[in-house]
Amino acid sequence: NGLTFFIRHNALPNDRVMLRLVVKAGSIDEADDQRGLAHMLEHMAFNGTAHFKPGELVSYLESIGAQFGAHVNAYTSFDETVFMLNVPTEKPGVLERGFDALSDFASGLTLDPVEIDRERGVVIEEWRGRLGAGTRLQEPQMKAMFGASRYIDRIPIGLPDTLKSFPPQRLRDFYTQFYRPDRMAVIVVGDIEVAKAEALVREHFSAMPVRPPATRAVYEIPNHQDTRYVSLSDRELQASSVTIMYKHPLRELRTLGDYRQTLAEGLLFQMMNARFSEIAR
Repeated sequence: NGLTFFIRHNALPNDRVMLRLVVKAGSIDEADDQRGLAHMLEHMAFNGTAHFKPGELVSYLESIGAQFGAHVNAYTSFDETVFMLNVPTEKPGVLERGFDALSDFASGLTLDPVEIDRERGVVIEEWRGRLGAGTRLQEPQMKAMFGASRYIDRIPIGLPDTLKSFPPQRLRDFYTQFYRPDRMAVIVVGDIEVAKAEALVREHFSAMPVRPPATRAVYEIPNHQDTRYVSLSDRELQASSVTIMYKHPLRELRTLGDYRQTLAEGLLFQMMNARFSEIAR
């Protein structure tokens, strides 16, 4: 059905498996009346699915020693949504229940209108909690970085007016349109035999039907020859900072050589930051 999966045996730590569902769907895919619904959908994954009643998934995972945040979490960005479960494997049936949850995220969300209305306030409070100097300074910085790009109008947290009033059907529309197997990857890493992990992936995800081919819209960030600058201040800022950003075309991380390059660059930046810190002191 087009789903991609990655499996790697790793015996340390023992009796632990990391499960990830990566969906190529984020705030950049939202229509104008769906601003914030990619993030809302991430929240709804923990509020009722085919195998878990509202609130039951988190309670179950906590009962087996997993903590919400540390071992159970998710995030929504411009371009992707990622669900993360870290589960113990020494107890029979726990890994299978983890796969139940992961497959529910992919295709089994109930999206009950009552639960949606209950979660609106949670997400709006999250939006409210981000208000402050950082958010006020974010927009002019993004306009300098992204220019005339769709990205400046698709901040993942969304718009409060939309979050308060969107019809539940528009959330279902987003789920149906973009949560499709050819835009998903399942990642399994940990103390598990590869053959068993593959069997569990196939058992839990093969039922997702093949979808007609669809090309994902690409929203470019325009290049520019000039050096852009933004100077900002706010009464709530507690320190001064200077940031220099170099923009370059996206380099995909696919090979061992690609990964080695990222490690080399990471070391370079750590060295530079250490030297800047010495100068600052």
